[in-house]
Amino acid sequence: MSVLWSENCLKCGADGKFQSYRQIVRTIRRRQTARDAMIAFSISLAAFFLAETLLQMVISVLAGIALVAGYFLLANHYASSVENRLLHQLLATEHQAIRDGMLLDLEDAANDLKADDFKTAYEKLREIGYLITGNQVKVLKLMCLSHFIVRSDMDLELSTLIPSGFEPDFIRYLHEVSKVSPQLVGRDALDYVMRHRQAIEAFPGGPETLALTASAALRVKGYVLQYPGLIADYLDALPRDRLLRLCKLLQGSRDRVPELYDKAREQVKLKYDFDPEFQGLL
Repeated sequence: MSVLWSENCLKCGADGKFQSYRQIVRTIRRRQTARDAMIAFSISLAAFFLAETLLQMVISVLAGIALVAGYFLLANHYASSVENRLLHQLLATEHQAIRDGMLLDLEDAANDLKADDFKTAYEKLREIGYLITGNQVKVLKLMCLSHFIVRSDMDLELSTLIPSGFEPDFIRYLHEVSKVSPQLVGRDALDYVMRHRQAIEAFPGGPETLALTASAALRVKGYVLQYPGLIADYLDALPRDRLLRLCKLLQGSRDRVPELYDKAREQVKLKYDFDPEFQGLL
């Protein structure tokens, strides 16, 4: 079994006899859906043959058709959730076979990485990462990403890349993501930054990364209240629009984050004392 899309089995090299875990789970779901639909329609047919009047026969057939159609609509709507549940069941029953397949997938992606085919390696590692969330896969993905130019129109990830310890490649990637897609910076990324803040500050470009992360935290008021020290320390680096955003978020919260509140008010007085948009906020 494999999570990749290769037509050849990575173990024996067989061509055209290989199925990915997505295909297997999808096939199981479709079979179960068809089975359940047949059971539902069989009940309708039983009602049809047991009906005593023509009206009852018509009602039983129409009810059966409506029941099957409704079931298919619901099955398609919740297909993703059902497949995830089936996947976990498959993992529990076929643990060793899947583990062996995962190791082969990982080796295949590592070979692409060694060949400097970073795009293919990353795509494979991303598929593997849906099932294997360990630090090794994250570090390999970061190695691939370090060779990319990060853009906002890319399908970026961040939370799934957070390593267990300090990783320079992750700090560089966090720096770029904070610039182009700050909405990806969530509580898990902020917690990582706080755990490794001292190392990040000593890292080349680290203070700028922390400033960008602090700016990204201003999306959610809860982040402001949870990480006031980080934001306060990099308040001077905030551009006007982010400082304005901070002031709006701090309204009515002086008792909860007094140091950040006072420092933000001083910053406004220093730089934007006569700016009408800042008047009356703090």
